[in-house]
Amino acid sequence: MRQSAVGELRAKRELADAAVPSGQSNATVTLPDPAAELERIARLRSEGRHEEADKALEAFVRKHPDYRIPDAVWNRVKPR
Repeated sequence: MRQSAVGELRAKRELADAAVPSGQSNATVTLPDPAAELERIARLRSEGRHEEADKALEAFVRKHPDYRIPDAVWNRVKPR
């Protein structure tokens, strides 16, 4: 594994650990559903908040590089 990939994984783990309230196990944290994240991005687009939607879409693609966004959803979230 490349050094940058290891650092990225470590950073994601640290963020996940930081999101857990003290005294709770990280195993109880549910990660956002990719479809729900895409719905949030589509909502930003429909509200005209394109800059915020662009940033959220970029983060989504980095977080889920292998996730295939369905065509109908892509039409709602793609950059304008």
